[in-house]
Amino acid sequence: MAITEPLATYLELRQSAEDGSEGAGLSHSSKGLFLLHVLELAAYGEPRGGVTLVHDAGDHGGRYLDTARVLAEARFAVALPDLRGHGKSEGARGHSAGIAEVLRDLDSVQDHLAYRLPVAPKVLIGVGLGALYALRYTLDKPGNVAALVLVSPRWRPAFRAPAAPGGLFKMFKKLAPDAPGAIGNDVTRLFRDEAARSAWRSDPLVHDVITQRAIEQVGTVAADVERRLAQVSVPTLVLHGEARELSDASISKSAGASVEVRELRGAAHELLHDSGGPQVAALVRDWLQQVLG
Repeated sequence: MAITEPLATYLELRQSAEDGSEGAGLSHSSKGLFLLHVLELAAYGEPRGGVTLVHDAGDHGGRYLDTARVLAEARFAVALPDLRGHGKSEGARGHSAGIAEVLRDLDSVQDHLAYRLPVAPKVLIGVGLGALYALRYTLDKPGNVAALVLVSPRWRPAFRAPAAPGGLFKMFKKLAPDAPGAIGNDVTRLFRDEAARSAWRSDPLVHDVITQRAIEQVGTVAADVERRLAQVSVPTLVLHGEARELSDASISKSAGASVEVRELRGAAHELLHDSGGPQVAALVRDWLQQVLG
């Protein structure tokens, strides 16, 4: 079967207000517009559903093309968005105005898929921090999601905040919302496979920046979705590797029977790129085929 090449789409969205809500801007004008980069892979044959994959902090959607091809071969159309401040999307590196902004953007991607696939079920796959975003979207808009896959969710994210202002007038200064801190991504914790580590290091779109505003918002979102995990009403699969310091499987298991949790040996945090990545992608494909029929 011929390999389908991805299509690059730029969604024209609105810039955000400070709280993450939609900012001011005029229709049919570049003022206030924001370009969100999305790679799309068509289903091989009649589509059985649409999948949106939400990447981790510092990552980008283009790194998941191999996973997308596994799903496309099973007749899923796949969207790989770059969150704001990531990959080829606009925005200061690692910056987010908050969860309201992220949910608006995911809604736009889902609407884009719905335009192409009006009756097909829609699936969200979230990785790391993207898993928290995908879960929050599903909890807030359960009617928009038919199934949910969380890969190594960062239940208790610990990022390095920006350095506080110094100098004589430091007591009068405040950190700017877009002041850069650090994700702290360490390839030895992300991957066990040396080839995967090398690919991460050499990717010019990968970064280790997260801003002050994003750090504040992530903490609030993480606490909220952990508390509400058992309330999710769609079929949900959670996958964990052995990087417990980044993604604690015991938290996922506390949700009870409403959520299926699987622990995979031999991989660290990045299950879809580490040793056995193709097998993990196939596991996700098979589970989706089972729950969607």
